[in-house]
Amino acid sequence: MTSIATVSSRAKTRVLEVHSEIRSAILAGRLAPGERLSPGAIAQDFGVSLGVVREALTRLGEQGLVVSQPQQGFQVIPLSREDLLDLTSTRLDIETLALRRSVQRGDVEWRAQLMAAQYRLSNTPQHLPDDPSALSEDWARAHQEFHHLLLAACGSKRLLDIAENLRDSAEVYRRWSSPMPGPPTRDIAGEHRAIVAAVEAGDEDLAVQALASHIAHTTDVLLQGAV
Repeated sequence: MTSIATVSSRAKTRVLEVHSEIRSAILAGRLAPGERLSPGAIAQDFGVSLGVVREALTRLGEQGLVVSQPQQGFQVIPLSREDLLDLTSTRLDIETLALRRSVQRGDVEWRAQLMAAQYRLSNTPQHLPDDPSALSEDWARAHQEFHHLLLAACGSKRLLDIAENLRDSAEVYRRWSSPMPGPPTRDIAGEHRAIVAAVEAGDEDLAVQALASHIAHTTDVLLQGAV
């Protein structure tokens, strides 16, 4: 006999699976900004109930990747200049706070992991060799891991969750704005090295300044695109 707890656990697992698949599709650019999401069609594709799909979409809404409007249902977050500027301002507030705390509290192990992540990122090609306009998924994963580790020693799960949700929203812009490679004079790897060097020196002010410049520079590039 199946217990209520077992049924509940299975439902939560299915919610997480559907949530993860839709999130990955949004961040990878397989679902376009503003694209409508049909709970019925998603439920049929995954072989799950409408309740499971609606909970997954609601969670994505809480994370800023999906929006829901009365009479219109769910859709992938649309892109706009105003939202990008608001997103950037909020990222600067949250991520610099988390980084400052990480520099203050981070131990040797954290710094070693951060250096390894930065090395991996700098040695991973950003674009596909046969299509310079296409972002490499390996680079995207390495980039996500670097920025996650950068804030990981802040000591606050809530702060980290907020920062991750904001970066997810920023990734949607990165995928759908152009020109993607950015100005040829920009040294993204150098920007990452500067952040890590400041962290290694224990200079929280310089680390925060380097991260803020990195985030703002990315936004400047995106604003030159199609937003």
